[in-house]
Amino acid sequence: MSDDRATREWQAAAAGWRRWEPSIASLSWPLALRMAAVAEVGPGQRVLDVGCGIGDPTLQVAVLTGPHGRVVGIDLAEAMLATARERAAALGLTHVEFVAGDVTTMTLPTPPFDVVLGRWSVIYLEDVVGTLARLRDALVPGGRIAVAAWAPPDANPWIAIPMAALAEAGAAVDADPRRPGVFHCSEDGALARALLRAGFQAVDQERVRLSFFAHDAGEFWTMLSEGTGGPLAPALDGLDPRRAEAVRRRVGEGVARYLAGDVLRVPAQAQLAWGRA
Repeated sequence: MSDDRATREWQAAAAGWRRWEPSIASLSWPLALRMAAVAEVGPGQRVLDVGCGIGDPTLQVAVLTGPHGRVVGIDLAEAMLATARERAAALGLTHVEFVAGDVTTMTLPTPPFDVVLGRWSVIYLEDVVGTLARLRDALVPGGRIAVAAWAPPDANPWIAIPMAALAEAGAAVDADPRRPGVFHCSEDGALARALLRAGFQAVDQERVRLSFFAHDAGEFWTMLSEGTGGPLAPALDGLDPRRAEAVRRRVGEGVARYLAGDVLRVPAQAQLAWGRA
């Protein structure tokens, strides 16, 4: 995916992410906590969050660093960062800064950081190892990194079901873990191997269980079609109304099994890997 195309797609997704901020936060909070734990984020530290979107896990780790720390979030989409800045201001997190840029080419902020985080961001890059090596150079000696990807499709029905429905409708979807996209680096150990190739040490990897919450299948589909942007937007844009409605119905049928009373909890899993510079 070209940088210009990625920027356009995430810019377009920003309004949905803003609208569905509580739902996105409810999906991702266990991963944010675990990333902060394995990266040993603590008071007074300097943290760089790559691909921060609307400010997660940037804001969570800013609470952990406290006012004497420094947290910088970078993202391609300025529209995403506008929401992140509003959220930081509402929480009084004055030691957080958000910068628009492409991590593969931009001049990274200085001085060196104690921690680098990358949640669901390196999966959209062609050269994962090269970018991780670049981020290693942005760390102090012994600095920590934690990066996350999605686990394989069978562990992520929240997105695998819609992608299967889109494919049935004739839309172009790509779940190849070897190419940039939602399932890039999804195999067990893939992120750890990339960290090792980039020069990191004391590397480890695990899966983190998550849940995609909604009140019902209708709300679930609205969140996906309006809120996630990148993974589904191009395929949805290419469908006529009849096929789009067929996809919506198929997704509703597919996720119905996860309804528990008045709450829909669709399983999700992330891959998390970490290491030291």
